[in-house]
Amino acid sequence: MSSRKNKKRKEKSKEKSKKKSKTNKTEKLTKLFKKAEKFAKKTHIQDIERIDKRDHLVEKFDEFFKEYIYVVVASGFRGKTAAELLPKLEKCQGNKKKMLKHFKNKRKCEAISTVFQLKNDWENLRSSLTTVDSLKQFPLIGDVVKHHLARNIGLVTCAKPDLHLTRLAKKLKFKDVKSMVDFVASNFNYKPGTADFILWIYLSHNGEEQDCCYGGYELR
Repeated sequence: MSSRKNKKRKEKSKEKSKKKSKTNKTEKLTKLFKKAEKFAKKTHIQDIERIDKRDHLVEKFDEFFKEYIYVVVASGFRGKTAAELLPKLEKCQGNKKKMLKHFKNKRKCEAISTVFQLKNDWENLRSSLTTVDSLKQFPLIGDVVKHHLARNIGLVTCAKPDLHLTRLAKKLKFKDVKSMVDFVASNFNYKPGTADFILWIYLSHNGEEQDCCYGGYELR
C-alpha cells in the first residue's frame, strides 16, 4: 500500500511541477511581449501597420518581387542591410551584373535574376501559390524563409522560426516558435504574423534603438 501511495505522491508532484513550469514560461513571455510591443510600436509603428494590413495575396508581380528580394537578402544578413539594398536591387530589374555592383553575393543575385524572369508568367505563378510549401519552388526559399515570404506577400499570417525567435522559444521551453507566437497573438489580439514581427523587432534590436528606427529603414 505504501508503494502505491508513494507512486501517487510522485505523480502529483510531477503534475504540479509541469503546471508551475507552464505558468512560469507564459508569465515570462507575457512580460517580455509587453516590453516588445511598447518598443516596436515606438520605433517601427509604420512597419507594424504595413505588415498587419497584408491580409491577402499580393496582386502584382512587382509587389511579390519586392518581398522576394527582401527575404532572400535578409536571410543571414541584418534586416537593416536588406532594407538598404532592396530599392537598389529592385531597380536592376533582374540584371545580374547591375545587382553585383551593389551586392557581391553571386548566389543571391542569381536567384533574384531567375525569379525576375518569371514576371511574364505571373498570372499562372500566382495561382500556384496556395500553401507555404508552394513557395519552395523559388530559389533560396527553404523551410525557414518560406514563412517569412508567406507572411510578407499575404499568403498566410504566420510566425517565422528564425534564429532570434527559435532561441527565445528554447529558452522559455516552448514546444516551438509557432506555439510561442500563437500564445501571444491570442492573448494580445494580434495576427500571428504581426505578433511575430513585434517580437522580432525587439529581439533583433536587443531592446535598443538603432539607425533603422523611426522610419530610417523599412523592415519587413
